[in-house]
Amino acid sequence: MTSHCSKKQSSASPRTDAADSAAKRIRTVFGSLAPLLVLLVVWEIAAVRLDRPWIFPPVTRVLGQLAHPLREHYASGSLLSNTSISLLRVLIGFTSATLVGIPLGVLMGSLRPVRRTIEPIVEILRPLCPIAWLPFAIAVFKLKTLPQLFGLTYTRTIWDQIQLGMIFVIFVGGFFPILTNTLDGVTGIRRNYVLLAQTLGASGPQIFRHVYLPAAMPQILTGLRQGLGLCWFVIIAAEMMIGSDSGIGYLLMYAADNAAMDIVVAAMFIIGVVGALLNYAMRRVMQHVVSWKGKEV
Repeated sequence: MTSHCSKKQSSASPRTDAADSAAKRIRTVFGSLAPLLVLLVVWEIAAVRLDRPWIFPPVTRVLGQLAHPLREHYASGSLLSNTSISLLRVLIGFTSATLVGIPLGVLMGSLRPVRRTIEPIVEILRPLCPIAWLPFAIAVFKLKTLPQLFGLTYTRTIWDQIQLGMIFVIFVGGFFPILTNTLDGVTGIRRNYVLLAQTLGASGPQIFRHVYLPAAMPQILTGLRQGLGLCWFVIIAAEMMIGSDSGIGYLLMYAADNAAMDIVVAAMFIIGVVGALLNYAMRRVMQHVVSWKGKEV
């Protein structure tokens, strides 16, 4: 009889644990969403009572805009098309900053003469806000687009919306975090690792591949994460400046000029969500690539 009861208890235990785990997850999700739901309810009530949607739009109107991301707004396109243009600009500028910043950071960190030559210039330019480069970019690149760089005047594609001035400003925004973090990662490598590799007969390329790069990778990825976030911040500000005619930042300002606050708030929401998703993606990459970090014995 006792053994029969113990079997019942053992068979019921996994079910109980699963139910408790599910209930705990539900409570966690509800606890996270509850403040947001309360905020939305208060927002809707306040907006309805104020009854000035050109200043404080109701939640329902904002959700209506988000529910129709393909709806055309003015002559600039939809929420989805403008967000896609902004992401493409950021991707090009961020990739350019990565391709220049990482090799230069490794070079400066591994060769002292190169670092002594370039570091003073970097330290002078690094404190400048990327937005401060906009007048320079407009003066140099004017409104030239990426296809015009290759001799094409008009391609009738999304590439016609990729202005070189914006790409340059995005490049500047992402370049310095990537460069400085790569430099810190390389200079922070223990000298014993390099000496040990040389003792074992490793060549220069082998030392770079198996010592410098893995040891500096956490700092490099940190720089990439910071650089990507700054690139997204910079493009939103750049699209609000004179000369832009597309992008989520441009749509936000154009809607504000036309008192369409529901579009403004919807654009702000998209900007925040995309920024959070980019940050989350970089964190996942970091966890995958440097999963060993913090586990050294």
